[in-house]
Amino acid sequence: MKRFITCALAILGILTVTAASAQQKPRIAVLKIKNKSTYGADQMARACEDWLVEGLVKTGNFRVIERQELESVLKEQGLSLSGAVDDKTAVEAGKILGCQLVVLGAITDFSVHKSGAHGAFGIGFNVGVTKAEGMLNIRLVNTTTAEIIYTGSEKGEHSFSNVDVAGFGGGVDWDESQARQIFEPAVQRAVAAIASKVGSIKDSLGSVAVSRGKVAKVSEGKIYVSVGSTDGVREGDTYNLYRLGEEITDPDTGKKLGQEKTRMGTFTVTKVVAEHLSLGVTDGGAVQVGDLIEK
Repeated sequence: MKRFITCALAILGILTVTAASAQQKPRIAVLKIKNKSTYGADQMARACEDWLVEGLVKTGNFRVIERQELESVLKEQGLSLSGAVDDKTAVEAGKILGCQLVVLGAITDFSVHKSGAHGAFGIGFNVGVTKAEGMLNIRLVNTTTAEIIYTGSEKGEHSFSNVDVAGFGGGVDWDESQARQIFEPAVQRAVAAIASKVGSIKDSLGSVAVSRGKVAKVSEGKIYVSVGSTDGVREGDTYNLYRLGEEITDPDTGKKLGQEKTRMGTFTVTKVVAEHLSLGVTDGGAVQVGDLIEK
């Protein structure tokens, strides 16, 4: 019996440490990678953003904001990431998302060096051997201090034999498998550099500024929300519950300025179900899908 109790306490200790570790993971978002090159247009930028998110998740060192959540939350707040995004806007967006860290970057200096050419320029061009290369520039911003805590450049390159390099020169063709071969190793090195830098300053990062989610399902008195263990949610956590109203836009520019919200009460987590799902109760009125929880 004594041995059983000892084992149980040891297991409980491991689970407690694991939970504490999850709580301590910095919350990070990849805001925007801008494609300043002539390769791949917006598709290349979007692909690099996705690869960065994937890489950061795989490290296990971060709580990473998913692209869908990022776009949804910023839309609610009337904040757009279209066009140039400066560090001030990045800090504002990061705080809205409840992140201590945000990643920005750009793809630059894309070029193609060919040998044994036997084709003409078009959307792409035929070559005997084509070496494609470009630069991925990254900067990491601490939203608590607005300090740029890391900048780096990683070179992406790959040699192709007897193929078309689709999308070069601003062409409309796009081949993601080619883009992966050129740039994904650079993304992986950038992720490793970010993880290393954050690991060295982790204790100095501020706490998460905001935590928010949406009511995802209401069924038979049960209320499910779109935040869970990966978001640092724990049983007993309490959020303000809001009903979202009309979206306000600038009458001259059409820019989304924000959205009305009415406080309905509080929402308390009773069970953390999954990485991005929790169950809870509210002291407010009738809850509906799409209502906002925030603290």
